[in-house]
Amino acid sequence: MSPITFGIEIVLAVMLAACLFYFWRLDRTLSALRTGQDGIRAAAAELVHATQAADSAVRNLRATAQEAGRDLQSRINDARATADRLGLGAGRLRSSADVGAVRGRL
Repeated sequence: MSPITFGIEIVLAVMLAACLFYFWRLDRTLSALRTGQDGIRAAAAELVHATQAADSAVRNLRATAQEAGRDLQSRINDARATADRLGLGAGRLRSSADVGAVRGRL
């Protein structure tokens, strides 16, 4: 075997060892990514569950707010009707105050 052939074989063996080392590192990195993807999948599933729970809570909150709005509007309408029956309308109060002021001047 000639020294040139032996030198080329040594260089090829070193390059093969370097390739094996880099393939080993790549395999470890890909394994870590695969393992991490399981965690990502679990996190994504948890996020979907949390999103669904939040959506349900928003719907319930919206329904409660609408019910409270209807109840408040009903109370406002009842209060206005009661005020009108008692003669406490804003126009009537002003006219009564005006009449009292006019009587005071006379």
